[in-house]
Amino acid sequence: MTQSLAHLLPVLSTIPGVNIPVSVLQGISIAASGRKIEQLEQALRHEVGLLTRQIEAGELHLDSDYAGSDAFTANVIQALRAAEIAEGETKLHFIARALAGCSLYFPPPSLDKVQTMRVIEGLSERELKVFTGLFGLLDPIDPYSDSLPTGSAATVGGLTRQEFAAALLGLGQLGLLTKETVQANDWSDPAPAWKLTALARQVATLSRVGPKEL
Repeated sequence: MTQSLAHLLPVLSTIPGVNIPVSVLQGISIAASGRKIEQLEQALRHEVGLLTRQIEAGELHLDSDYAGSDAFTANVIQALRAAEIAEGETKLHFIARALAGCSLYFPPPSLDKVQTMRVIEGLSERELKVFTGLFGLLDPIDPYSDSLPTGSAATVGGLTRQEFAAALLGLGQLGLLTKETVQANDWSDPAPAWKLTALARQVATLSRVGPKEL
């Protein structure tokens, strides 16, 4: 096991129930710089500390059976693979937040954590910025029933309209957005618009983005 992976195990082990055998990760190496691993470790330490405090306060609920399972170990490996291609610190922090979230209990419908981590790996830094920014453009109470017209002039994070539109297309390819014909009100004609999908809800729930659902 590389020294970089050894740094993460003590952090993960502070989550109650987590018990990842060192032997499981011995054959795993990742092509990431020491600086990138250091940033991931720091982000994970912050997220696990925050998660632990929220669990103690009763705001979140630990799934101890899952945290001690092979499935959670698979999530850790997925997070490490995602870190390899992360473009910057923002994406690394999002990966750490989602990985910490994998140890939590979520009410039905069942959240497919392996699928969700796989999608998170595929998000570019710009797509991530647009995805999280969409929750500030849509209905804050129920963004999943709201929509964003494809011709909207909206954007987020200082991106140009063209950059924003390209990221929306990328999110659509990842299955996080779907294009539907929507009638905004009784006086408007139906027009194409972007809507968040069930998969987007999974990503947002695991990373605690958007409306609180726990």
